[in-house]
Amino acid sequence: MIKSGLTPRPATFGAKIQSSVRSTWFFSLIIAVLVTVAATPPPEQSPDEFYIQIMALIDRADALRTAGQTNAAQVKYAEAEKALIYFKATNPLFAPQTVAYRLKEVTERADARPPVPESKSTEKPKANLEAPAASAKSGVKLIDAGAEPRSALRFHLKAGDKQTAVLTMKIKMDMPMPAATPGGAPPATPTIPAISIPMDMTVQSVAANGDIAYESVMGEASIADEPGATPAVVQAMKTALAGMKGLTSTGVMSNRGVSKKTDVKLPGNADPTMRQTMDQMKDGMGNLNVPFPEEPVGVGAKWESKNVTKVQAISVEQTGTYELVSHEGDRLSTKFTMAFNAASPAAGKGPTASLQLGGNSTGTANLDLSKLVGSATIDMRMESPMGKNQTMKMDINMSLEPR
Repeated sequence: MIKSGLTPRPATFGAKIQSSVRSTWFFSLIIAVLVTVAATPPPEQSPDEFYIQIMALIDRADALRTAGQTNAAQVKYAEAEKALIYFKATNPLFAPQTVAYRLKEVTERADARPPVPESKSTEKPKANLEAPAASAKSGVKLIDAGAEPRSALRFHLKAGDKQTAVLTMKIKMDMPMPAATPGGAPPATPTIPAISIPMDMTVQSVAANGDIAYESVMGEASIADEPGATPAVVQAMKTALAGMKGLTSTGVMSNRGVSKKTDVKLPGNADPTMRQTMDQMKDGMGNLNVPFPEEPVGVGAKWESKNVTKVQAISVEQTGTYELVSHEGDRLSTKFTMAFNAASPAAGKGPTASLQLGGNSTGTANLDLSKLVGSATIDMRMESPMGKNQTMKMDINMSLEPR
């Protein structure tokens, strides 16, 4: 029936979103976790076997269509479409052109209309995908200077300063899940337990212009023992996260908290799927701080930060709005909202060919201008279309606490 001859790499759900969120480097850990979750296949079923079952379902739909049983055929095509959407998202390296062609075919047949050429009017405007430049463009614009007294917000760190902080993440994922056997009942979305990651941070140097070079080294991650967590997912996460102990992030930020340069080096025993994901993300990762405006500000001040990045073929737009809630000496408190949108040119024809990701987050950050990292909480919502009437959703809660 199908002669693939392939030995697929682990399912890489992160390929759908791996380059799309780039404001702070810990977002990449979210992607890495999701890659691991998606890489946990249904028990006793390989990608080859699952794909063969989907093709068998399409064969049954074709037989019903040939026999004139149009309504019954449409039901089977719809089942196959959902299964292929999931398969394409979690196995992007498995015969991508063939899978894309089959998905386009079953989508058209599920809609009970013959295949028609794509019209230019249905394509995404190229200007939105190709306009920004290859390098990141960012800026901070003051909206309201706030009340008197006002002062310029600037970090003043010293070379050799050290900090330890703990990042905690809880992710809830709602993703269209086909049955392990097409036509059967779909399984529940895997439960992802909370993760805590310690980080040791060091200020390496401070330049005359105030630029701060820093290093962050990840410690051993721990996974919470939560009722209902899928055992296979927990084990896969433990294995992958164990290989990330020692991950080192280095970078340079201005004394206003604006990221200028970042790089990430993974330990030699890192999981190959995570290594690929992190390598593809590192060019756009920034630091852990709130960017400050150039102008002096007081309590109640508001400012906006916009960032447009194009890495490979993916264009990412982010807009953050910040408010200074309190300020006394070196200590200040802010609250913020952030909206982001990512898109890439279509890799092929059809409604599911291009990457799209949108979302928003709200949070608070309590900072000390004499410290590299303060405490923060973030609640984030991310959504990505995965096909006709199918959307992947994620709710992410993060907290960062210095020790």
